[in-house]
Amino acid sequence: MRKALILGLLPVLVSCQTASSSVIEGQIFEEEIKRQVIDDKYRNYYEIFVSSFADSDQDGIGDLNGITSKISYLSELGFTGLYLTPIFESNSYHKYDVNDYFAIDEDFGTIDDLKTLINTAHASEMKVILDLPLNHTGYYNKWFEKSLLAHQKEINGLEMTDEEKKYSDLYVFYDTLEEAKQSGKTYYRAGANPFYYEANFSSDMPELNYDNPLTYDLVETVFKYYLDLGVDGFRLDAAKYYYLNDTSRNIEVLNNFKKYCQTIKDTYIVAEVWDSQSIIKEYSKSEIDSFFYFPMSSAYPSSFITNSFGFEGMHRDKYLNGQLEMLSCDTKIAAPFLDNHDMNRLTQSGDIRRTKMQLGLLAMCNGSSFTYYGDEIGMSSSNNPGGDYADSNYRTHYYWGDENIECHDPSYSNRQTNYFGTAKEQSEDPNSILNYQKKANLLRNAYKSIARGEISVTEEDEKVNDNDDVYLLAYDKTYEDEKVKLVFNFSMNQTLSYKTDLKVSHVLLSDVNKKATYLNGELELPPYSIALLEY
Repeated sequence: MRKALILGLLPVLVSCQTASSSVIEGQIFEEEIKRQVIDDKYRNYYEIFVSSFADSDQDGIGDLNGITSKISYLSELGFTGLYLTPIFESNSYHKYDVNDYFAIDEDFGTIDDLKTLINTAHASEMKVILDLPLNHTGYYNKWFEKSLLAHQKEINGLEMTDEEKKYSDLYVFYDTLEEAKQSGKTYYRAGANPFYYEANFSSDMPELNYDNPLTYDLVETVFKYYLDLGVDGFRLDAAKYYYLNDTSRNIEVLNNFKKYCQTIKDTYIVAEVWDSQSIIKEYSKSEIDSFFYFPMSSAYPSSFITNSFGFEGMHRDKYLNGQLEMLSCDTKIAAPFLDNHDMNRLTQSGDIRRTKMQLGLLAMCNGSSFTYYGDEIGMSSSNNPGGDYADSNYRTHYYWGDENIECHDPSYSNRQTNYFGTAKEQSEDPNSILNYQKKANLLRNAYKSIARGEISVTEEDEKVNDNDDVYLLAYDKTYEDEKVKLVFNFSMNQTLSYKTDLKVSHVLLSDVNKKATYLNGELELPPYSIALLEY
């Protein structure tokens, strides 16, 4: 069964009446949502592209201390987890080509700074997961340097130490050009050496060889180091690339990772498998907790969030059906998201109400939700992608409204249009996207059935959902002894009526100047609004 969302701003709208109550009907009273402590893996994660978020030392580069200074801000917005893009020593601005997994990149701070961040987050009941690229390393990683030297000895028939024998095939090497071509993989010549290495992303990112037991030994030292440090889990980058597009072998790698981490402590692991629902469903047979659900993201023309707005809301069924397809993957915990550091942001126009509604629809989904930094203030991506540097346009600086902590934009990025104001400005505006995000998160946290509930549709709601003249969508979500009904108005312009004798507990409004009302068993919902009703 599923849950429904209601989007609104700061105060939560609470109905003090049912149809049979003696309270004056027609009024829905505002009341603050009580903050709930989340004690399981179903969380609202906030993804931070570290160099663009918050700068603590005014060098123009975001850092760990900058994030630490904003933990309370993020906690107050209802986020219960942090996902940090790679923070390790690297030659690039994005840090996905890791030179040393055990060193924090000097631009971001130190190991002690990471400890402080983790401790501060934990004090605010927030979990922290780190992004780990483990299919490849950086070209200048010592592992690769040792492996190149060892493999050179091997092909020249030179005497090797036991350690060199282990390192000689730590990466995927091809001894001849013909062998490299026949592999069907992307490859590069290993400098002046007469052999080649696999590197599917770029020449700076050589692929590790998971047929070599030493690879697991080394990777496990990385897992242990950060779990012992206090990290709560990991985001595994490019999980299709351990063995390129070989699903069964990649699942074996993922299972080995999860099994090892669980020997240290209970660990949350979410993997990136950028593919269709059918492929994600195959990967969900693994033992890890979650897989990002790409078919709902802005990168997919078939996104069930984007397409649910079609024809003035007539295609609202795509939202419910898309969720059911996501849950059919049998992932232990679904990982819905709208966008991330590799794709256009959800906000691509000046429509503030639609931006809010999309965030509300995400908040009402099952699983652990992931929100990309800046979406909560309506940051956008440039319409000019910048050719080979398109990704930099998705990673521009956060608009704090405080020049002391704002970062520089990445090189080659185009200046973004900030449609809706800075975080400072929006915090003071009850009709802002920021305050809407806060309310949606707090509502999600307050009702366990929203993230965890089974979705079902009553016979009466099936009639509502199939009515092409009224663009309402309604369904139930049930978790343990809690049952709620979610009612969505997908219409851009129409206030719509929903008959009910349930308690109208909360309404999320895309425009707080348009009020929801309840009278004589009729709930009137303004355009782009979401209501939560209690049984």
